Amino acid sequence: MSVRSFAAGGFFLLIILASISWKVFHAHAIGATVTAIWTYDYNPQPACSAQVNVSCIDHFEVQDITDQYHMSLIKEVANPDPAIGKVDRISASFKYGPPFGQRMISVIAVGRDAKGNRVTSNPFAARQPITVWPLAKASLIF
Repeated sequence: MSVRSFAAGGFFLLIILASISWKVFHAHAIGATVTAIWTYDYNPQPACSAQVNVSCIDHFEVQDITDQYHMSLIKEVANPDPAIGKVDRISASFKYGPPFGQRMISVIAVGRDAKGNRVTSNPFAARQPITVWPLAKASLIF
């Protein structure tokens, strides 16, 4: 085996390992497991349904609002069943990270206005700071 073929094989192996590492890192394989829990009162505005599709709550979104100019969606969460009155302990579990470190997580209600347009609650109303570490477990209670 020549030095040139050995170097080419080593370079090829390095490229494969870098590609696998990149995919693992960005596939949340080492991300923290986070559980978010919140309460919502459907009395002022009902959940959307086949019969009610305006002036209603369609779903929730868990967002990373650390950078206020580039908020990112982490997970969409369907309305619970049943979604009537005050509902305690609505929850969502998800893998998060990277990015790691101190983050600000928010839960927003996403609804439809009287014309059926998307409207959302204030992302700064229900927010919690969290420190995200690889493979860690964390809970957020809003």
